[in-house]
Amino acid sequence: MMKNLFWVPLLLLAAANVSAMPITCGGADRTATLDSAEECKTGAGNTKGNGSTINGHYGGSWSGEGSLEGNGSDSYLTTMLTSGSWGGKHVEGTWAIDNDFWNTFAEAVISIHVGNGGGDPDHFAWVITANETSGTWSYDKLQGGGGGLSNMKLWGRGEATQVSEPGTFALLSLALLGFAFSRKKA
Repeated sequence: MMKNLFWVPLLLLAAANVSAMPITCGGADRTATLDSAEECKTGAGNTKGNGSTINGHYGGSWSGEGSLEGNGSDSYLTTMLTSGSWGGKHVEGTWAIDNDFWNTFAEAVISIHVGNGGGDPDHFAWVITANETSGTWSYDKLQGGGGGLSNMKLWGRGEATQVSEPGTFALLSLALLGFAFSRKKA
């Protein structure tokens, strides 16, 4: 029986490292989805070059770390469309954050702007799961005027820490103790 208990901490450790799920937000006029994210906020206006909008959504002081109006890379951010087009109303794509971003910043937000007026919301902003470096996203205009994909922006906040998460450390310690205990019983 004790040999079987050895696997429980390892399974818990594996479960603790699973990424967040895709998050969809929006309203009756427009919706968007991004993975791997922790939460999403929406609003009116353009987030491009306007840190106060992201600061208002998530508090603190966020800095713009990449801005794209087409496929490609800018600073830490890369995006490529897999269907639709920039300016389009039904768009899917991939995003990537350079690994060096997480050596500098503790938190990330990715925002997209889809045109002002004629529908809500005008922008979407997702908190990215810590240390995630890539994922997918999509945008759909459901009704109303305007609303074509305008830009995507990466925001950073806080200083990176090189210390492991306490929960991960605790689970790893538990796994090692389980291993030692099972070896002693054998």
